[in-house]
Order: sequence, then structure tokens, then C-alpha cells
Amino acid sequence: MACIRWRGQYAQLVDTVYEAGRSKKVTLASLSEFYASELTKRRVATKFPRIKVDWEAVDRSLAQGPPPGILKQNTPTEHLDYGAIEHKLREWADEAEGANLVNDANSLRIAAGVLTSWRAKFYWDNHPG
Repeated sequence: MACIRWRGQYAQLVDTVYEAGRSKKVTLASLSEFYASELTKRRVATKFPRIKVDWEAVDRSLAQGPPPGILKQNTPTEHLDYGAIEHKLREWADEAEGANLVNDANSLRIAAGVLTSWRAKFYWDNHPG
């Protein structure tokens, strides 16, 4: 199953694949925006059709932030709530768009973006570099 690996100032979505009986880590995407956009999800699905990604788990992992000791302060636990809410807001936005409720979809995406920006601000305010 694909997972998040923090590298420097951004996260990578990685998975282990097996070729000719050997395993190797493959980077599926760089996630510099603190969430996986729809474009990123489509690119991963197109480029790696046999790899299944639990995007809700990816959002949760991104909300957890890097491992303890990387940032000046550890990521607050409420960021996990932010990540879960962001994920649902984006799902609801997709549903609203499918129901031709474009204004509602835009509002839901804006709300998700606010929470994402709060998490990103914490990250940059506490990044050692």
C-alpha cells in the first residue's frame, strides 16, 4: 500500500513494487501542497494503474506531518481532524459538482483550502530551514 515519506521540505507518495522477484521503492508523486489534488490522483492512477492508493489514509498521513523531531514543534493533534475534514469537504465538493451545485462545490473547496493553509503555515513556521 502506498505511503507518505517526508523528504526535506515536502512529502512523497511512495510504494514498494516487485519486479523479477526484487523489491524497489517507487515514488508515485511529490506532494508539496500538503494534500493530494485531483490532478495528482489522476496522474498516479494513469501512470501506476496496478497500484491502489487509499487517498483518505494519504490525507491523514499528510495531516500528521513529518516524524517527531523534524519540526521545531511537533504537529498538533488537531491537524489530524483538519486532514479528515479537508478530505470530506473535497469529497462533498465533488458530489456537489456532480449535482450541478457549482457554487456549493466552490465553497466547500475553499473551506478545505483554508484548513490546508493553516496546516501549511504551521509547517513553515516550524520548519528548521
